[in-house]
Amino acid sequence: MKEEKNKRIGVIDSGLGGLTVARELERILPQESVVYFGDNANCPYGNRPKEEILELTIAMLDFLQKKDIKIAAIACNTISTLVEQLRERYEFPIVSIIEEACGYAAGQELPQVGVFATEFTIKQGAYEKLLKKLRPSIQVYGQSSRTLAAMVDEGRFNDTAVKEEINALLAALLQAHPELKHIILGCTHYPIVQDLFEEAAPGISFINPAQVQAKALAALLSERGLLTDAAAPHLDIFTSGGKSQYEAAIKKLEIKRSLTVSIIK
Repeated sequence: MKEEKNKRIGVIDSGLGGLTVARELERILPQESVVYFGDNANCPYGNRPKEEILELTIAMLDFLQKKDIKIAAIACNTISTLVEQLRERYEFPIVSIIEEACGYAAGQELPQVGVFATEFTIKQGAYEKLLKKLRPSIQVYGQSSRTLAAMVDEGRFNDTAVKEEINALLAALLQAHPELKHIILGCTHYPIVQDLFEEAAPGISFINPAQVQAKALAALLSERGLLTDAAAPHLDIFTSGGKSQYEAAIKKLEIKRSLTVSIIK
């Protein structure tokens, strides 16, 4: 058991968005080491067909399996829509960011909630289906973006184009549903620029699923007696893209733990 508990937490994402989960894990589980894979070369996944998303995701999880992880966090919302097809392949537990975000939102007893996400996530209706199952009376309104995740993944955290896309998302959703007070940032890239969302719509409460997913990971590890007692926690980042955008995101997210960034081709 001691050897098992001192294994690392795995986190996967279509790019650097999952660093929002790594940041929350640093805050909630500061003693745990994390191994992260971001498939930046193929980001965003939300514009790809289901079969291709599965193939790319299995490659990432297989990579982390070889790193001997004890649990995996699916940080990417697009991938999380396919979580049941992934769980049957692996012995380690897999925590879906959508399941945790929906559980949190349903528990808040909100009458209605908006969801900003990629085209695939919105098209799959994952948030609406699960929220309706957990709280049948809730109204769920989705709004997709084809470009925002990709722009954030490129490290364009304060670009005019990013601000314009955020304003367009808000305008489209709030003009149709002016009563909305809560919106889920249903793509892990979006909380990286949560400050821009809040600046554009100060009256809206934006829900960051990375926070509730990290808490769920902590609870599951504790329940299974898998919290580490090792020292010197480390964050090992592997990416199919480049290092520069990771360095920028790490700085913006104020991730402080010891880390390395390696490029995988």
